[in-house]
Amino acid sequence: MFLCSHPKMAATASVIMYFLVFSASSMVGALATSRPLAEVTSSSPDPLIREVCSHLICNNYDNAEAISVAASDEVAKAASMRDGSVETINDLQEDFFLESSLVEGRKTTVHNNLGDRAPSRAFLSPTAATALPAITTYNALDIMRFYGVARDSNMATSIATAAYLCGGAALPGEARSCAASTDALAAFVAAQLGNNVRVYATKGAPTSTSVTSSVKAPVTIMKVAKGSVEEGRKIVVCHHLAFPSALYYCHAVTGTKVLQATLKTEGRFQQAAYVEAMAVCHLNTALWLSRHPAFKALNIAKGEEACHFLVGSDMLFTSAVG
Repeated sequence: MFLCSHPKMAATASVIMYFLVFSASSMVGALATSRPLAEVTSSSPDPLIREVCSHLICNNYDNAEAISVAASDEVAKAASMRDGSVETINDLQEDFFLESSLVEGRKTTVHNNLGDRAPSRAFLSPTAATALPAITTYNALDIMRFYGVARDSNMATSIATAAYLCGGAALPGEARSCAASTDALAAFVAAQLGNNVRVYATKGAPTSTSVTSSVKAPVTIMKVAKGSVEEGRKIVVCHHLAFPSALYYCHAVTGTKVLQATLKTEGRFQQAAYVEAMAVCHLNTALWLSRHPAFKALNIAKGEEACHFLVGSDMLFTSAVG
């Protein structure tokens, strides 16, 4: 989940809100050890996952080769086409690590114990989602009117941030959709992976940290499970966005490895003694922005593997076929 308090998005959201407030008329007229990954069982408390899986065959939920990468010249060409001023949700991840550092018994730190910094909200009905204006900066004021949100509110800034992310460019060759209903989310997943899928999510994270800033807390890695490279050939990750109703930025990602780690928490978030954390390793980061924070955080070169954890409200889907 992403809030406008993220340091990289705060300035962008502020600029968008400036134009929304002061140029409204013009905008409206013209914004480790190999183990099977633990299953998300029917006892999961997450109603959104249950709702999405009612539209899919989630094999691990309620229903009982080397990755080919583009040739170096193709990757370089695609990377050169990226607009350096445009950020995608990929550029806003936190809690980076190297797969080799995910070792049982080792300590690390994560933001807010991977808890979401905004409350979970219900999806719109399919009918209401159809009436929602397209989520772009061009339509930001219309979206605020749709929800009855005041332009000078924190929620208005969240809408502006979501509009920027959903209406902006995706990574070259990456399929992407912002889903405001379970039907839309399930349809995107099915279009990318088919109806027969497995769904994973970080479990045990605080449901709401009640803080708007990022607080890094120490955790101990208790257990590690790694998915296969074949399984990670193509996955769909759906990131929760702050919005008046449930909104997920879903994108199909290729060349990954899915990991799961049991983290023992310490410090202020005692209600989450153990977190079953899902993570994604991107095996080739050549298409990432040169200023991507992972390169500095991990002291790696562009193109090298980088991993990150998913927060509690995110969802990850893999194909159950093959």
